[in-house]
Amino acid sequence: MRHLSRFILYAGATAVLSLASLAHAQSYPEASRPIHLVVPYAPGGSSDYLARLFAKKLSENMNQSILVDNKPGANTIIGADYIAKSKPDGYTLYLIGELTHSSLSALNAKLPFDPIKDFAGVSNLIESPLVISVPQEFPPSTLKEFVSYAKAHPGAVNYGSAGLGNTLHLAGEQFSKVAGVQMNHVQYKGASQAIVDLLAGRIQVMFDLPQTPLPHIQSGKLKALAVTSQKRLPMLAQVPTTAEAGLPNYLFTTRIGISAPAGTPEPILKKLHSEIIKASQDPELKQSLEDRAMLVATSASPQEYQQRLSASIKTVKDLLSGVKIEGQ
Repeated sequence: MRHLSRFILYAGATAVLSLASLAHAQSYPEASRPIHLVVPYAPGGSSDYLARLFAKKLSENMNQSILVDNKPGANTIIGADYIAKSKPDGYTLYLIGELTHSSLSALNAKLPFDPIKDFAGVSNLIESPLVISVPQEFPPSTLKEFVSYAKAHPGAVNYGSAGLGNTLHLAGEQFSKVAGVQMNHVQYKGASQAIVDLLAGRIQVMFDLPQTPLPHIQSGKLKALAVTSQKRLPMLAQVPTTAEAGLPNYLFTTRIGISAPAGTPEPILKKLHSEIIKASQDPELKQSLEDRAMLVATSASPQEYQQRLSASIKTVKDLLSGVKIEGQ
C-alpha cells in the first residue's frame, strides 16, 4: 500500500509538472521578457551577422524583443557553458556552429558541460561553403600556386581561425591533409579579428565564410583563390571551385543553427522551430543570406537537428585524429 501511495504521489507530481510546463509553453513568449540569442564569437564576423539577421526577422514576426549577446572566448566554451547553465525556459538561446561545437569533446579532456546532453537542438539555419583568400601582396594568385608555395615553404604559411576546433580551423586541417602541405594554425577570438591580420599580411591565408572577406575581395585587398563548394557562388562568380582550381578532393561546408539549454519544454522547442521555418522563408532574408553564400537549410524538427549534432561529433573526432593539439 505504501509503494502504491508513493507511485500515486509520483504520478501526480509528474502530471502537475507536465501541466505547468504546458501552461508555460502556451504563454511563451511573454512580451515583457526579451529572448537572448548568445553568439560565442566577437561582433562583426559571419556568425554574428547571421544571428542578427535572424534575430531581427524573428523579432518582427513574433512581436518580441530578441537581443544578440556576444560571449566570445575559449573556442566557444564560454558561450556554450553559459547556455548549459541557463534556465531552460526558451528565453536564452544559442547560435551553434555544428562542426565547432562537435570538436569540443575531441579537443578537451574535460569540459564544464556535456556537448550533447546539456543542449536541446531547435533547428539548423544555414549551410555555407568557404572561400580561400590571401592578401593581395602574397605571391600566389591561384590555388595551384598556393599549394606549390606552401610545399616549397613548409611551416611558413600561417592561417587564421576563430579558435581551436572552430570551423575555420577544421577547414585548414582538412586542406592540409588533402593538399599535403604543412601550415601553422593561428587562433583568434573571432573571424573579424583574424581578417585584420590577414589584410596586414601577418597571416597568409584564411578559410572563411564568404561574408567576412567579401568586401575586401571586392575592393582588391584580398585575393580569392577558390570556393569550397561544388558550384561557383553568384557573388564570386569569377572565383573557381576547388575542383576547377585543381583540388577536386577538397570540399567543405559549414552549418550553423540554434540550440537551447537541455530541459527546455518540447512545446517551446516546437514553437521556436516553427518560427525559424517562417523566418527562413522570408524572400528578403533569403536573398540577404544568398548574397553572402549562406543557403537556408532548416531542420525537419528539433529532434532531427539534435540527432545530427550527435552524429557530427564522431565525424569531427575522425577529422582531428592525429592533429597535434597544444597543451595536450
